[in-house]
Amino acid sequence: MSLKLHLKPYEKIILGGAVIKCGGTPVNFIVENNSVAILRQKDIMTEAGATTPARRIYFILQLMYIDNDARSPKYLEAFAELEQEMAAAAPSSRRYFVEIRDCIASGRLYKALKTAQELIGYEGQLVAQADKGLTTPASHQPAFGAPLASAVSP
Repeated sequence: MSLKLHLKPYEKIILGGAVIKCGGTPVNFIVENNSVAILRQKDIMTEAGATTPARRIYFILQLMYIDNDARSPKYLEAFAELEQEMAAAAPSSRRYFVEIRDCIASGRLYKALKTAQELIGYEGQLVAQADKGLTTPASHQPAFGAPLASAVSP
């Protein structure tokens, strides 16, 4: 299946491990063999941007995706360590890790990245609630993908 891409002026993408930057005019192109890693600029996280546990998990998954190497011990060990830390600090985040691990095992690394983006959003909700002094009782844990705000007791 081909993939149509539209790049804005000076927008970057990662294509098969290479960073490509668009020139000063917009460009449309079609990737006919979509078996290489493609990440748009909006989905690329730099190491400096990996400032929270969920962002560090995304960064590790991004490296797996770009390198197309979900079996590398260095990535798997880093992911397992971060997963353990985050799941211990926020047990309600475990449901994201179940899906991410399934995606890694089946080689669906782009889907793992998308789930990690959801995890980043969830982490943000947890931090916002902590800042407000709210807690989420274990009996009110939201279903996978449900907005956290709907699970908070009044």
